[in-house]
Amino acid sequence: MEDIEPDALKTAAERLQQKLGEAAVILGSVPEEGKVSLVAAFSQKVNKDKKLQAGKFIGEIAKICGGGGGGRPNLAQAGGRDPSKLKEALETAKKQLVESLQ
Repeated sequence: MEDIEPDALKTAAERLQQKLGEAAVILGSVPEEGKVSLVAAFSQKVNKDKKLQAGKFIGEIAKICGGGGGGRPNLAQAGGRDPSKLKEALETAKKQLVESLQ
């Protein structure tokens, strides 16, 4: 998602996760030049049954974009400084989630 501010991205991730139910949602944006925003929203089942925590997960993904972050087990935000790496970060997140949720 382009030009989406971090707070709006967080709201979108929360709403999407709630709409999907038992799910894990990762969204990314380039809100302005030289900045990356990432959000992870995980359902309770993902947290407890699969033992995935949004804060730890998104913090690792953000490192790909030259940043970091964290938050709660079910909702977390991160940032980075290299928008050219956003696609790689989102692909890595998808791959890791698919492997972890099987």
